[in-house]
Amino acid sequence: MSLKAFIPLGIFAALVVMLMVGLTLNPKELPSEFIDKPVPEFELESLLEGEPPVRSADLQGDFFLLNVFGSWCVACLVEHPYLMELKANDAIHIVGLDWRDKRTDALDWLQRHGNPYDVIGFDEFSEVAIGLGVTGAPETFLVDPQGQIRYKQVGPITPEIWLTEFVPRIDAIKSGAVQ
Repeated sequence: MSLKAFIPLGIFAALVVMLMVGLTLNPKELPSEFIDKPVPEFELESLLEGEPPVRSADLQGDFFLLNVFGSWCVACLVEHPYLMELKANDAIHIVGLDWRDKRTDALDWLQRHGNPYDVIGFDEFSEVAIGLGVTGAPETFLVDPQGQIRYKQVGPITPEIWLTEFVPRIDAIKSGAVQ
């Protein structure tokens, strides 16, 4: 028997191994090349009429969440009440990035559900989202006072995720345990 007869078996075995490895991965854990790097520089017009542009350079000085959302995003509606709670408790500054949306749709959505954001950049054509490696909404980046991205959450923020993922990171950075 020739070795050529074993090629399909070898290909099948390689596929099985790749699938088995893939099944052990957590789809919520998407690596980001931006962790511990500065937020890419950007300037976007504000979603809100009459407000100044949203600039990455103006966002430094305190911890904040950079929350990618859209009025079309069902999962964004799931996390929205908790973002409103974070704002009501002054837990952290929240910067919105309205992604791939129509201005009127986003404004209507915020009117109906409330506005948890300190400022909102209007990223209709994905100019900033592409630079951040955004793959969907919602995605939220934790940014430290120096403008470094410290964590990326894919999917809605829930009270449990806030307490287990965000708060410990913020506390560790504040205490100096993490540089």
